[in-house]
Amino acid sequence: MIWYKFHIGDYLTHTVHLSDAEDLAYRRLLDLYYMSEKEIPLETESVSRKIRLDLDITESVLDEFFERTETGYFNRRCHDELTRYQRQVENNRQLGLRGGRPSKSESKTESKPKANPNRNRNRNTNTISSDAPTTSRFDEFWNNWPTSKRKVAKSACKTKWERQALDPLTDKINAVVTRLKASEQWVTGFEPAPITFLNQKRWEDDSETDSVSGSVTGRRVI
Repeated sequence: MIWYKFHIGDYLTHTVHLSDAEDLAYRRLLDLYYMSEKEIPLETESVSRKIRLDLDITESVLDEFFERTETGYFNRRCHDELTRYQRQVENNRQLGLRGGRPSKSESKTESKPKANPNRNRNRNTNTISSDAPTTSRFDEFWNNWPTSKRKVAKSACKTKWERQALDPLTDKINAVVTRLKASEQWVTGFEPAPITFLNQKRWEDDSETDSVSGSVTGRRVI
């Protein structure tokens, strides 16, 4: 480890009582701990030579700021800093094995949902077809309906027409409407509203169809 965090305020608080030589010994012992990334050896004579200070000063600082264990002189803060550093080194190594950290542009690209190549194709297939009629036959129905105060809600009628897919039945529906327009009920102003006619599928009502062929039942159509 070639660098480490140095908390100046914390250090000064705990070392204000040290002599200049002891302060220097502590700083050099910290450097030795971080550079070797392990506890300081128990052979204090060798350690004192490495930090180039007297043995008594070295042992005094070791006894005050380090804990003597079977494997060496241990320091909690040094240990915690080294643990975080080594984890970061391992994380960087793993990233290197995977090709490095992805760039910001690559991360944004990966976060976007992948486009469905069939999405537009399916949409076009459903909405545009060379075989499908480009216009609805609703207008034929609407124009065939007699003009009166009940001929309203054209937009709602068109929506109903398209939802029920009535284009194939246009000829049948118009034929029924044409016959009903000549019936007594419709001539006297009792025809249904077109939206009612579509909702109730009146073109399938046999009794209504029979009534226009001469067999008027007297039932009031609304």
